[in-house]
Amino acid sequence: MQYRLLLFFFLPFFFFAQKNSVRIANILKTKPRETVKLEVKKRNNQLFLETNFNNGNFKNPGDLNQAKGKTILKIELAYTTYHKSENFDQHALNRKRMETLFQVAPNCAQAAAVEWILWAQTGCTSPEMGAAFFHGFIITYRDEQDSTLTSIESDFLRKVKEGDLKSYTYDTYLKKEKAKVEAAEEREPVIVLPKFAQGEKARIDYFSKALSYPSGAKAESVPVQFYIDKEGKVSKVVFPERSSNKIYKDEIKDFIDNMPPWKPGTLDGKPTECMVQFTVDFMSRGSVVPSPLEIYATEVPPKLKSKLPEFNYQALKPTPTSNQVTKALDKMDWKNTVMVCDVTGSMAPYSAEVLEFLKLKFTSKTDPPAHYVFFNDEYACAPRVKSKMPEKPKVGVYGFTVNTIDSLTEAMISVMERGGSNCDMEENDLEAILVTTQMYPECTKIVLIADNYATPKDMSLLPKVTVPVHVVVCGGMILNEAYLTIAHRTKGTVTFRGKPYDNIAACAEKGTIQIERITYLLLNGVFVRQH
Repeated sequence: MQYRLLLFFFLPFFFFAQKNSVRIANILKTKPRETVKLEVKKRNNQLFLETNFNNGNFKNPGDLNQAKGKTILKIELAYTTYHKSENFDQHALNRKRMETLFQVAPNCAQAAAVEWILWAQTGCTSPEMGAAFFHGFIITYRDEQDSTLTSIESDFLRKVKEGDLKSYTYDTYLKKEKAKVEAAEEREPVIVLPKFAQGEKARIDYFSKALSYPSGAKAESVPVQFYIDKEGKVSKVVFPERSSNKIYKDEIKDFIDNMPPWKPGTLDGKPTECMVQFTVDFMSRGSVVPSPLEIYATEVPPKLKSKLPEFNYQALKPTPTSNQVTKALDKMDWKNTVMVCDVTGSMAPYSAEVLEFLKLKFTSKTDPPAHYVFFNDEYACAPRVKSKMPEKPKVGVYGFTVNTIDSLTEAMISVMERGGSNCDMEENDLEAILVTTQMYPECTKIVLIADNYATPKDMSLLPKVTVPVHVVVCGGMILNEAYLTIAHRTKGTVTFRGKPYDNIAACAEKGTIQIERITYLLLNGVFVRQH
């Protein structure tokens, strides 16, 4: 009995490790891209997990935790081709690095649409030289949704609806608006205090040796202030206490007037006047001890706000990959068809394309869809409530029947905003489809606008779907195989990167489908990616 319990406990870990082993083996079959030396340029939405040159140990293991919970877009593994021994196994070393990453951050292994790139650096010719090369992982992830990002995206959708912006300007708009938010925030001015031009050691030597004990003086403490102007020169000396004896003041003033030059202080990079304050203790035994210095900028402006120039979005031109969603929707037959859209914040650029398509439909009155269902994965973040699906009560699916682009836009934005933050990890595509068929029983097919980077977590509901689902998959370079499975089981289609795939339903068990450069194998009714 005890052994059975142990087997029950360790079995999931065994299958997890076995699945990772297969995944790693497939990734290592990817043809590496050769480069003399990979230039690493750090960006805000990237993690850099560096390993040592000749082993799989990470230089800072704590950095691995940063990869947990991220929506991963791309993972790059960089290594050098140099090796001392002919028996050296580069694949084994890379495998060890990947095993460590997958153990700490399982989401890196489980994310279906991740693009993997292997970088083989050929410019290294010695172990000493290898220290200057980057080894390890560069992980590109999607920004987490927050109230600021949601607000920017809501404004973007409204401007697209009004015709002020095009959907393909999303990336630039997001970058510029984030910069505006950061610039508008009040910030403290940056103050750099003045320093002795010859260095701190020279200052300490001068302060300890250049002060003398006046003849006939008695023990006394004398506070003093002096100012360093914008050129680093001492501009004036002030004794704040009038009671100090003149012989002390003369000694201290002479000490300050003959002081070597200072490097001036700066305020936001510009030279500024500063005050130096300290106390000179004339001790009873004839020694002179200056106290530590206190230095202040004399003029500190209020907290600053920056204003960035306006940007001309009309100057931006579409790329060959722009408007792929719009073009796919334009080819659809919308009779008795319901549009079902994932409208989480990460889908904003594609939601904008949907709005452009529907605006044209409403304007030309050429049979737009009669009903729309928007979902936002809200159930992953909110308390669960009763719905029409008692076996899995969730929230986050909303149906609309509208006939103007204005009302449709506001409906889409309201559902997107209800999703809140950090609601972009679990997808409820299948529940949204089932709720759609319950809301609109006259529906004979569904067009699903889906997020390629988020795998549906409710695939167990797929057998209940009784209408064809035509999936328009948004984002990425590698197709998430879950959407192939949905299209196959429901006798639907997939459109990915602007290209329709209409023959999915005809694929037989153990048959394959080629999507871009990746082959997908149908195994036990589920598509599996082959590297």
